[in-house]
Amino acid sequence: MMRNVYLALGAREGAPETQIREGVARLWGSGLRPVAASGLWETEPIGLRPGRPVLNAALHAVTPLGPHETLEACFRAEEAAGRRRDPPEWRSLDVDILLFDDLVLTTPDLTLPHPRFHLRRFNLAPLAEIAADLRHPILGSTIGELLRDCEDSAWARVLDPRWGASLVERVRIIR
Repeated sequence: MMRNVYLALGAREGAPETQIREGVARLWGSGLRPVAASGLWETEPIGLRPGRPVLNAALHAVTPLGPHETLEACFRAEEAAGRRRDPPEWRSLDVDILLFDDLVLTTPDLTLPHPRFHLRRFNLAPLAEIAADLRHPILGSTIGELLRDCEDSAWARVLDPRWGASLVERVRIIR
């Protein structure tokens, strides 16, 4: 059975756009098939040391993997990009599972839906591009409604609105 998964991708250090693109290719290699990707967004760094903006995107993929297997695929993609979680943190690629079908799950290592994505403009703005009518399985609001009502004052601006469509096509050609 194929499942729908919605991911947030972010990168700041090194070559962020390349790392996001290569991360999507690694996810494909782990069993996640891209369906749609948002444009590339530049967002205000939150909880990070001052510096350049973060590049963000959202990805809709289908997969036969379960939620924990998907999480492991995300960790492998981050690790391959050189992500460090210990100080000094290196945010070369960050991949978060925002939604996994309508699944509501709380385990020691995974909470679905992502417990804070509905409060973050840097997650909601890219996700609304590709899934504005998708409903949050706990809150019942659509992604578009959550973005409209989001009180997060951090800025987010789209850099390349066609980036996602070309990314999905490039990844399909590579694979």
